[in-house]
Amino acid sequence: MQGVILTNEQYREVATHGSINFPIQYYLDDTLYFHNQTINRHWHPELEFALIQEGMVDYWIGGNKRTLEAGDGVFVNTRIIHGYEAIERALVPNIVFSPEFISGGNHLVFQKFVQPITFSTISGLFLNKKVKWQDEILHSLNIVFELMNSKDKTKELDLQVLMSSIWKTIYLHQESYENSPHSSNYYILQTRLQLMLDFIYKNYERKVRLTDIADAAKVSKSEALRCFKLGADITPVEYLIQYRLSKAKELLLNSEKNVTEIASHTGFENVGYFSRMFKKYYGTTPRSLRITSLK
Repeated sequence: MQGVILTNEQYREVATHGSINFPIQYYLDDTLYFHNQTINRHWHPELEFALIQEGMVDYWIGGNKRTLEAGDGVFVNTRIIHGYEAIERALVPNIVFSPEFISGGNHLVFQKFVQPITFSTISGLFLNKKVKWQDEILHSLNIVFELMNSKDKTKELDLQVLMSSIWKTIYLHQESYENSPHSSNYYILQTRLQLMLDFIYKNYERKVRLTDIADAAKVSKSEALRCFKLGADITPVEYLIQYRLSKAKELLLNSEKNVTEIASHTGFENVGYFSRMFKKYYGTTPRSLRITSLK
């Protein structure tokens, strides 16, 4: 079944990563399970490391794009919009973790070595297996991924030691980072995008036009299109449809409303169009999804 990374306010990912006591989570992304083999643009307050295990992807970190092959990887700083796409199947193991996993927020280690990066204009780093110190990080990440799936007695301690070692290397090579274009224009674009996203989240149930979305940020339709293209590589209307479909999926799985009611409740005036779009994005019809979930 195909899908998207669910986002909420201001493009923030909905999912919770890890727990309060152990704020780190491992994922294995298989692009075959995502619409158009694309992990849509999103951000989260946590840090992220990812490794291209199989295939080739075009990866965006902030406004920077790089084609990565098997063995390469990425570091994404907190609150940076990122995502990637593949033409053929790609497997991308990754970890998402709180900055405080390295050290508690009130510790000197956090203030001296973590905050200078998380509070900077640094967006992230593309990790190249051909660069020695970056390859060392990639090698350590493979061990981290193995540990995340293990039941070793000292798993949590081993993970913290490894992640601290990786962070030390990241800290010592700050000159290699990709810097986000944090100019006044960048902040204006992000503000406008967030205003339009917030409008979509609050009004997706009713009839919404491109003009309405643009008006939420007091910009023209062409400027709205530009903001979404630069910030999310998608049109405002495409994002609206994807968000409506994600809410419809939640209702299919968690309510007793019928398909027609759900289509109407999520802003689709025509149930036939709703069903076609749902199958396009999720690879199954609304009715088939509900039947499968009940088995």
